[in-house]
Amino acid sequence: MNANLKTEARRKIILDGYFNNEPLKNIAAKVGCSLASLKVTASKLGCTRTPKHAAEFRRGFHVPEQKLRDYRQLMIAGQYRARECALILGLLKGQSSVSE
Repeated sequence: MNANLKTEARRKIILDGYFNNEPLKNIAAKVGCSLASLKVTASKLGCTRTPKHAAEFRRGFHVPEQKLRDYRQLMIAGQYRARECALILGLLKGQSSVSE
């Protein structure tokens, strides 16, 4: 009975963490497991992030499909950082401009 309760609590923590877009390290620390174990459990629960959503989460902003090609070119050819590319493409509003 106690093991089942722990399993249910673990599932709830993982689902809530993914739903609230918490970093995986924080979720793993709450559950008390490794990142790999967390990802396996999340996969079994069906709540994993797609690579695209994971990248957006790390960046902190969304790149629209029509600007994705330009964004990638700036990242690769222009050697800009993600936030600088977003400022150049106008994806971030109200931020200070990139200093040259």
